[in-house]
Amino acid sequence: MPTRTVRLLLRDPDDHSTGVDGAWWPRGGNLTVELHDLVCALTHRLGRTERIALDWNALSISQRSIDPPDGIDLVGPAPDQPRNQIHVFGRHGTCLRLLIIEPMLDADRAYEDMHESVTPEPNSLEHHR
Repeated sequence: MPTRTVRLLLRDPDDHSTGVDGAWWPRGGNLTVELHDLVCALTHRLGRTERIALDWNALSISQRSIDPPDGIDLVGPAPDQPRNQIHVFGRHGTCLRLLIIEPMLDADRAYEDMHESVTPEPNSLEHHR
């Protein structure tokens, strides 16, 4: 069970994008503190989380762990993974790519960035009209 509400916004599963699948606005710089709650919030979309790939900051890497019962493999980023994204993998290769919003950003700007990240991209037919 989550311990507090996660500041998370996800793209509609039917909206396909080459960008991110959503945005996560952590409350502080130590991302590991909120991993359990993030995993719980993503269960309805991913099922069981198996791996998290992230460019861990210095504070997070020193405390990089999650509760053993969660059984999640915490790894560094993929070679092409942007520094400001966390990739959360479920079973069968499912993955959610989340934009990480800076924790200290003011609320108005953070919510604007979160909504922008999940706004569907115009399809190519409408774009060329």
